[in-house]
Amino acid sequence: MIHRSVDKKLSFVFLLLLTAATLYLSLLIARPFLTPIITAALLAVAIYPLFTHLLRPVRNRGAAALIAILIVLLVLLLPTVLIVNSLADEMKVLYGWLSEKSSDRGGWAEYFARLTDRPLGWIELKTGLSREQLRSAAIERLKNASSSLLNWARSLAVNITGTILDTFIMLFTLFFLLRDGPAILERTGSILPLEPNRYDQLLKTISDSIIANVYGVLAVSFAQSILGALGYWIAGLPNVMLWTVMTALFSMIPVAGAAAVWGAGVIYLAATAHWGKALFLLIYGTAVISLADNLVRPLVLSGRVKMNTLLIFFSLLGGVQTFGIIGLFIGPITVSVAMALVKIVTEERAEWGQARIDNGG
Repeated sequence: MIHRSVDKKLSFVFLLLLTAATLYLSLLIARPFLTPIITAALLAVAIYPLFTHLLRPVRNRGAAALIAILIVLLVLLLPTVLIVNSLADEMKVLYGWLSEKSSDRGGWAEYFARLTDRPLGWIELKTGLSREQLRSAAIERLKNASSSLLNWARSLAVNITGTILDTFIMLFTLFFLLRDGPAILERTGSILPLEPNRYDQLLKTISDSIIANVYGVLAVSFAQSILGALGYWIAGLPNVMLWTVMTALFSMIPVAGAAAVWGAGVIYLAATAHWGKALFLLIYGTAVISLADNLVRPLVLSGRVKMNTLLIFFSLLGGVQTFGIIGLFIGPITVSVAMALVKIVTEERAEWGQARIDNGG
């Protein structure tokens, strides 16, 4: 074996470059599975209190992690199956009702013209645009929306195998993150060039951000969908389940959110000449459904994370564009962690400045 002296600085630079290259290659390898891995990480933080609670009587980390995953599956899977079945039934009822109405009134085009005549007349009076132009534009939008929905359904059917694989990877990753979580965090802390207090501060920031955003979004979605279901039932909207699920989904979108759904309900009721019900849903939606966001979200966040509404809006849009539906959670979490890191850097800089003054430098 040949022994020779090596420049320590050159050796360190080489190791850094080699490490960066292997980390980049590792990222390329993991990239196809990033979405299920990130989803598992978010779930691991969100359900970790449940895991620690189960760990007390079970006393085995692997068994407790498995039980926690089974509970999550039951909580998420069973309601999803029930909702999908209900939605399928609601869509059949809605299609039958529309077919009946359209056949009674001269077909789809004629029925749509009758349905939209009054609201389009009001828009024509206010804007000067003819009803024919508005109706043609609306029909074109409906055709585009139908085509998009059909393409989405086809892609979902084609990619069902991939969805199952992603779910398996997510659950597999979640198991090990729960079971080996403390060891992973300890190992990561020993590698990062951070002081223990800064590392703990960073972990707390990430944990608080994940818990606040995940529970905040889910709590608002649940509250607004329940309140919406009650309002839609009282207002007499058809297919209440369909309106309720759409409210739950749209509630995750800032600014418009659930208002986009109950607002469409108001327009529908007004277009069908149910003016009293339309007025009720307008007042109820404004004062109850939309107001729930301002009451529930702060209650869940409990001062953990504070973000400007504009930042939340762009973090959601950017997150969805980059990561898909999971970006609704990743976007705000990333931005809030970045803000916390800026705060840590500012504090570190202030400490350095004070240390210089104390040392007379």
